[in-house]
This record gives sequence, C-alpha cells and structure tokens, in this order.
Amino acid sequence: MDFGPNQEFYVLKGECFEKLDEKYRYKLCPFDRSDQDSTNIGRWDGWEKEGENINYRVMWYRNGNSCWQGPTRSTKVELICGAENRIISASEPAKVRICLHFQHPCCLY
Repeated sequence: MDFGPNQEFYVLKGECFEKLDEKYRYKLCPFDRSDQDSTNIGRWDGWEKEGENINYRVMWYRNGNSCWQGPTRSTKVELICGAENRIISASEPAKVRICLHFQHPCCLY
C-alpha cells in the first residue's frame, strides 16, 4: 500500500476521524473506508493520479453503497495543511459524490 513517498501517511492507518455537520455524521478511516452516517460512501481506491504522477494531496474512496437506482457513492478527500488530523468540512458537489477536506500535518514538512 502506498503511504506516501516517505511513508509519511502510515500514521493514519488504523485511525478513524469523524465530523458531525447539520445533516450527517461523516467518518473517514484513511486507507480503508469513508461513511456518511451508516452508509458506506467509498472504499480506499488510491491517490489521485495526474498522468504518470501521483498527487499525494488527494485521496479517492470509490465503490461505496449504491444510491437507489443510481451509481455507487464515492468520496474525494482533499488534504489541507494543519496542526492536527481532523475532517474540517464536508460537501456533496454532485449526487452520490462526497468531498471531504481533511487537515493533516504531513504537508507541513
């Protein structure tokens, strides 16, 4: 499993982080899964690829539960520099596609 060029994201493996907003409770377990309340909104699929390069600022979780007669849910996790590990925001820019902003200190190195 790819934990970053220097394995800097390995510290997140086995951890889970939650955020409660006005409608849902989001849960992110890096390198495993993401959930919206009790619904799986994606399983770890890898880092975003830009051609041959890997973007270690964006994680993808795909093949979550299906929406009623629709596609499977997915989650894009954008990493934001910060002092502690936490989900700072959640949005749904398109049907069954969730975007989480996750604060993490690794980008401060």
